[in-house]
Amino acid sequence: MRSRFRYEYGAQPLHLIAVVASLLLCGYALLRINSLDNTGRILIWLVAAALLHDLVALPLYSLLSRITQGAAGRAIKSRPAMLIALNHVRIPAALSLLLLVVYFPLILQVAPEEYLATTGTEPDVYLERWLLISAALFLISGVAYAIQLRRGIAQPGEMLAPWPEDHVEPPPPILWRIGATVVLAGSAVAIFIVAAALVVGLLSTGLSP
Repeated sequence: MRSRFRYEYGAQPLHLIAVVASLLLCGYALLRINSLDNTGRILIWLVAAALLHDLVALPLYSLLSRITQGAAGRAIKSRPAMLIALNHVRIPAALSLLLLVVYFPLILQVAPEEYLATTGTEPDVYLERWLLISAALFLISGVAYAIQLRRGIAQPGEMLAPWPEDHVEPPPPILWRIGATVVLAGSAVAIFIVAAALVVGLLSTGLSP
C-alpha cells in the first residue's frame, strides 16, 4: 500500500501530511492576521518576502549548491557519499542562516533602544545564543554523519533491487484511484482557499478607510 501510494502521489505519505498541516496552519495564520489593524502591511510583507525568495534567494542558493556540489564531487568520488557528506554540512548551515534571517535585528542589535523600551529586555544575548545554536546544529550533524559512516553508505544498486524483466505493473484498484483523486482535489481546494483568503484580505484592507 505504501509503495502504491508513493507511485500514485509521487512522494511518501508523510509529505502529504506535512503539506495539509502547512495549509491548515497558513489558513489559521491568515485568519489571525485578518483580525489585526495592520493586515494590509503584513500581507504585503508576506508577498514581498515570497517574491524576494523566488527571484533573489532561490537563484543565489541554487548557484551556491552547484558550486558546493562541484567542490564536494572533486573531493569525494562516490556520488551517494558526496551527497550525504554535503547534506550534513548544508542542512545545519541552512538552519543557522534561517535563524539569522529571522532574528537578524536582534542578533545584530538593530535599534536596541527601541527593543529595550518595548520589551524591557536587552538584546545583547541573541548573538551568543545564535552562535551556540549554530555550533550545536553542526555538532549534532557531525555526530550523525560519523554514525552513518560507521554503518556504511549504501550504493544505489544496493538500495533498490531491479524489477525482473517479465514484471508487469498491475493497474491500481478503483478505490485507490478514487482516493488519490479525492486527496489531490482536497489539496487543490485547500490551496485555493488560502489564496482566496489572501486576496480578500488584501482587497478589504485596500478598500477600508
